[in-house]
This record gives sequence, structure tokens and C-alpha cells, in this order.
Amino acid sequence: MIYACNLSKPYLFADDGALFFDQTCRNSFVNMKIELLTIFKWLSVNKLSLNSQKSSFLIFDADDQHNEIEVECNNVSITIEECKETKYLGLILDSKLNFKSHVDYIIKKVTKRIGAMYRSKSLLPIKYRKMFANALMLPQFDYLDTIYSRASKTKLAELDIIYKKVAKIALDVPRTESSLNVYKDMKWLPLHLRRQLHLANYMFRIIHDNCPTNFSNKFSYISGGSRSSDMCNLYVNRSASHKNFQYLGSKCWNNVPVDLRNLSDVTCFSNTYKKQLLASILTDESYVTDNSIEKFYTITIIPSN
Repeated sequence: MIYACNLSKPYLFADDGALFFDQTCRNSFVNMKIELLTIFKWLSVNKLSLNSQKSSFLIFDADDQHNEIEVECNNVSITIEECKETKYLGLILDSKLNFKSHVDYIIKKVTKRIGAMYRSKSLLPIKYRKMFANALMLPQFDYLDTIYSRASKTKLAELDIIYKKVAKIALDVPRTESSLNVYKDMKWLPLHLRRQLHLANYMFRIIHDNCPTNFSNKFSYISGGSRSSDMCNLYVNRSASHKNFQYLGSKCWNNVPVDLRNLSDVTCFSNTYKKQLLASILTDESYVTDNSIEKFYTITIIPSN
């Protein structure tokens, strides 16, 4: 089907498929209709069919109207309706890309598991409660967090509350216990720093050519004799949107300590950077949680005596 698509970019993963159109006119959907007609013909030739009940289209804009596309092929008419949000590969995408529904989905999923964790905390030693939290809770927060981090600070703050609750139940400490003490005992970073770490990990792969070329081509080093150039910093396009991956990736990488940038592999980089971030916030008296997408925490270096 990949070779049958001429007007869209197909994304296929197992039995999930999606077509991405760069430009679409709400008045006619001409390019979508032509492409869908081509897809239907290809499916028919290969003795396959499209389940229109499970198919829908999503337009990324602020328009609240619902439309539908009707395509006729071989005397068979198929109607595909517009939706305002859809779940694709575990991520709930909404038309306005505010990820409110996805954050609510994470909270709902984790809250169900918190109940089981709370009821069993008196039966399990702390070692196994930590294992439960790390294995069944943490992945819910981590999955695609560099994407849904574009949600509002209010929604991300709701995630922070649930995240701290999980850690405190695992440690069986009072609700009033200091969050920093909890992070230290769990060896966890605050959520906004976990997202910073994960973005830095991906940037490490990009810088070291361990990623698709369409990502590495988006970044370039600062040229000239500036201090930033000597530190191998990336060029930050100030005119770009502050939610743009190129802007955020460059700014995040420039915030990584220079001595970590040329480590042997991403695992070593991730572990070392995580330790330094955690050690820094535990000694930084001015540290505060900041869920702003364009803000990155800078490690505080304490000079030795």
C-alpha cells in the first residue's frame, strides 16, 4: 500500500495504518478523496477490504464542525466520518493537539492501579512495592512523554500529583513528606525532569547518527568562534514556535553538560545525566517544579573546597 499512495504519507505499524496529508481543504477534501479511491482500488485488487466502521479522519485545526467523506468504488459507497480525537499507537491525538484527553487517560489508568497498590502495601515489603511502582506505574508516565509534554501546565500539574502519590504509597510515608526526599528514596526524577532526560536521550541518538536521517537533518551546529560554538552547541531558531521539535531539541541539548555529550552510548549517557540531575535538585535550594515546555533545568555545580 505504501507504493499506492501518491498524495499522502503512509504510516504503517502492524495492523494500524494512517495517512498524513500536508494540506487539506475542508470545503472539498479533494486530495483525500482521490487518495482514498486509489487505496480502495489497491485493496480490491489484493482481495482486501477497509473497515469503514473503524476508520475515521482527524484534521488538526480549531474548527468544531464535523464533516464526512464519501467515496464510491465499484458501485460500493463508503463513508468515513471526522473525529475530534483518536487513539493511535497508545497516544490519544486531538484536533487541537492540547493532549488534554491523553493526560486524563493516563491519570485514569494509573488511578486504577493505585488502588491495588494501596490495598497491598501492608502485605508487600518495600522492595516489592518499589518494583510494582517501577514496573507498572512508571511506564504509564514515560510513554511518549516528550510528545504529550505540550499539554497545558495545569494538566501536567495533575500528573505530578498522581506521580507523587504513587511514590509515597510505595514508600509508605505520610502525604506531607517532602517530595525531594521521596524522589531521593525512589531514585526518581520529578516528571518535568524525566521528560527533559528522555528528550536529551533522543537528542543524543540524533547527534550520534543513531536515528532516521529526517531527524538529524533538522539540526546544525553553531558556526563561528563563539563560546557556544566551542561547546558544540546547536543552533536555536528563535523565530520558531516554542513547541517546535527543532527548537526544543536544540535548547535541551545545549543544556546538557559538555562532559556528557561524547559518552560511549546512550545508556551510559542517560544513567549519568539522571544521577547528576537528581543530585543537583537535592542540593539546589532554589529548585522549583516548572512544567513549561520550553524551560529546561540547568545542573547546579557546587565547587569543591
